[in-house]
Amino acid sequence: MGAQDDTVEVGSLGLDSRIVHHLEQQGIRHLHPPQAKAIGPALEGKNLLLATPTASGKSLIAYLAIIKRLEKLGHGTRAFYIVPLKALATEKVNELRELAKKVDLSVGLAIGDRDGETGSIEHADIIVCTSEKLDSLLRNNPSFAEKVGIVIADEFHLINDPTRGPTLEVLLARLRHLRPDAQRIALSATVGNPNELAEWLDADLIESEWRPVRLQQGTLTELKLEIHRTIGPGNDSELPEPRTLDGKKTKITNSILEDTIADGGQMILFVGTRVSAEKEARELGTKRAKILAANEELKDETEELEKLANSISKGEDSSSLSDRLSNAIKGGVAFHHAGLTGKQRNMIEQAFKDRLLKCICATPTLAAGVNLPARRVVIRDWNRWKSGDYTTMEIQQMLGRAGRPFFDNHGEAWIMAKNDSQRDKVIDNYIFGFPEKIESRLGDALLSHVLSSIASGGLTDRDSISQFFEQTLLARQIKKNVLEQMIDEMIDWLAEKEMILRKGESDAVITRIQERNENSDEEEDWEDELPSWALAATTLDGLGWSESEEESLPKRKGPAIFGFSTAAKIRDATPIDIEESPSMTYAATPFGETISRLYLDPVSGHILRRGLRRAVRIVQGLDENRQLHPRSLIHLVACTPDFLSMWVKSRETQTMEDISEAMKFNKLLTNEELSDVEIPVDSENENMRVKALCVLEEWMDEKTLREIEAEFNAQPGDVRTRVELAEWLLFSSRRMLASDEEVQHEASEAAAMVTEFISEIQRRIRYGCKSDILGLVRIRNVGRVRAREMKGIGIEAIADVAEMGSRDRSKLEGIRGWSPKLVDTVIANAQQIISRRK
Repeated sequence: MGAQDDTVEVGSLGLDSRIVHHLEQQGIRHLHPPQAKAIGPALEGKNLLLATPTASGKSLIAYLAIIKRLEKLGHGTRAFYIVPLKALATEKVNELRELAKKVDLSVGLAIGDRDGETGSIEHADIIVCTSEKLDSLLRNNPSFAEKVGIVIADEFHLINDPTRGPTLEVLLARLRHLRPDAQRIALSATVGNPNELAEWLDADLIESEWRPVRLQQGTLTELKLEIHRTIGPGNDSELPEPRTLDGKKTKITNSILEDTIADGGQMILFVGTRVSAEKEARELGTKRAKILAANEELKDETEELEKLANSISKGEDSSSLSDRLSNAIKGGVAFHHAGLTGKQRNMIEQAFKDRLLKCICATPTLAAGVNLPARRVVIRDWNRWKSGDYTTMEIQQMLGRAGRPFFDNHGEAWIMAKNDSQRDKVIDNYIFGFPEKIESRLGDALLSHVLSSIASGGLTDRDSISQFFEQTLLARQIKKNVLEQMIDEMIDWLAEKEMILRKGESDAVITRIQERNENSDEEEDWEDELPSWALAATTLDGLGWSESEEESLPKRKGPAIFGFSTAAKIRDATPIDIEESPSMTYAATPFGETISRLYLDPVSGHILRRGLRRAVRIVQGLDENRQLHPRSLIHLVACTPDFLSMWVKSRETQTMEDISEAMKFNKLLTNEELSDVEIPVDSENENMRVKALCVLEEWMDEKTLREIEAEFNAQPGDVRTRVELAEWLLFSSRRMLASDEEVQHEASEAAAMVTEFISEIQRRIRYGCKSDILGLVRIRNVGRVRAREMKGIGIEAIADVAEMGSRDRSKLEGIRGWSPKLVDTVIANAQQIISRRK
């Protein structure tokens, strides 16, 4: 990086000499123009919103601000670095550790993946975390934020994401509420309303379109390439002349790849669906493999690709999907989507960084992922499957993957068009289009955050709840009385579902309100454009409960319990027309505290408690209609909004309907009960839940991922996701049942039995095995395959392993995949479990 007139030397910033030396060793002697604008305020401790393009160096500003802030505030102060994705967290941890260790600071990772993770971050100076994990930590231990001196929010523009955005928004508001003096730095892509966002953050705004690597943006109409815009160094130079790529119009992406490789680059091809990603990778990989085979000079590259292909297709993740991926990789091409396991995606990303892979065909989720060295980005599909065009911001995020610092000296980003009409639309909307306004999505997730504010946020009266939520972005973007009525409805629903209690009005709160009003010089905001009674239509649907009569079922056949190896409408019909008193106080019930700490959607909590109570009644013999079966518990968790069901193909519909009908005696909740909390009960949604249940059953019965994919077209990444969700929800069910005071008081023995059933199913789902090897899979280095092999030679329990004789050792060592060293390790691990029991 060369010096420029508007850059700043890192040696002049007053940083620790060890940091300066490290940066200079990395080739960083000067800051880029947008970095130069931001570094002064950042090191002074000011709040910042950096809205600049991808690869413009925002992260370095955040890193240096963290180092400076912790140095200034002294021992015991900590920093939070919040990211949206686990993969991005891992990347940031590695970068921060390299820098922080130079000045003896420690960096911890909190993404919810590893046992003991919380302990490792307890004493870390810098904590890199997802917003969900940090929110969960603060719910369980609010004091965790006491020493925070600086908060970084990376990929801040994702605050408008419907799944991740609400948590990030509330988390930033909460940290500001708990630690108003903590420095806040938000790193964002270019957005449509930066001033509004900066005002909300009470931050200085740093905007720029500058990037360190020149990026040419253009359109490819059939094979005709036109560059329309250049961003970065040399953006005032003349645009290159249009050119036509060599190749056939029927094989455009192949022409692009060959052109990319001839130029010494790599390429990311964005397509709209998984099927498209796989199809492009297959065709490009097949073509490229022939070229590799015919060129003796590329023999080493071919052998390395063969090794990668073999490693992808081996192990427990082996499936038809991995076979297809492996075949594409042999030609130096891979596909990348959520159907792959995390391990497979990591291998692909690393091979691309190592420049072994020349092309990744990806769905748009990769655009928010890790830093990949793409010389060229091509967007084939700029409209979603069945749901319209991508936003300008989304497309620009994809385009920004091209031309990354330290990897390439320039980048090229092309959008494909079928004709001139599409070309013109692409130019107007995406290349020269303005990004959309960021809007709050908190309204759709308000219920959970109102509960957490009461249960663990220390907000125990209506006035303090209002004061807190007035600090959110949502409060800036909707009318105050609309927000107040939404909160009232959430409180009413939570109280009705016994998650919170109204404790009465407080004189202390009344006094606090009066004192605040006396000290306020603001004019009253009457907000009389709409009467409050007319706002009911704008409130969230589904807050309330109407008890319904149960569906009539014939008397069941068979025992009450079978299949175990061990013994609202969220809203009332009449809208709320009485506002909650500002001085009303609340307390979370044990049930509400449990829901909040388990990080459950309150609707999920309500569904689980209702279903679990019915399971207890079945065990007691008080329900003659239903039969408790492992399917009962899996179906129950599949009904919650926290679970992800699975898409059902038309040819599977009848099978799913038959299974659903066959298990009607096993379902713990009626359609009416689910409808009352707005869980869809139509056949399409029920079939999707049943398919997920079937996949989990196959997994528990030790079917391989290959077998599950063949039967249900469920890809490995999809199976892993459902396994993790089901295990978490079953774990939560156990905790909920243990904290259900009514059940424990009236039916403790039946509740203990149901808890045991849940524990069995939870462990079977976790390990993917039948009940008879649940003991063996607890041993480290023993998965379900090895446990089944041990069972096959007569080893049935942990004690058998710990006391294994020479005969059994010999048998085990003779099985493929075992070795004397592995046997010794497994025995030692089993002995360790036995010693802990003693």
